[in-house]
Amino acid sequence: MAEPSWKQLSLIPESVLKSTVLKACGIEPPVSAICRFFDGGLFRVFATLPPGTHAEGIRFTLYQETGSRSFDDYKDVLRAAKAASGTPTGDALRNFFHYYLPKQ
Repeated sequence: MAEPSWKQLSLIPESVLKSTVLKACGIEPPVSAICRFFDGGLFRVFATLPPGTHAEGIRFTLYQETGSRSFDDYKDVLRAAKAASGTPTGDALRNFFHYYLPKQ
């Protein structure tokens, strides 16, 4: 099997489908393969990282039909998007945030 192109994979928005396919293939993509855009169907989330920063200073922008809001904390985005844990969308969105959280 050929090595996947992480640069090409990073152009595909994060979503429930992408997360499910990667998990089924047993692939843990590197950070360079993660798109800064998550498509949740009824909402979209963009991660904005200011130049020269890592996890500190990151902003998440949630776009919904009712408008857009910006957040510093991913938990606020989860609450506003109503993405419950244990649901395919909630789990995929948490996986998306996993790449932006500080490593412990």
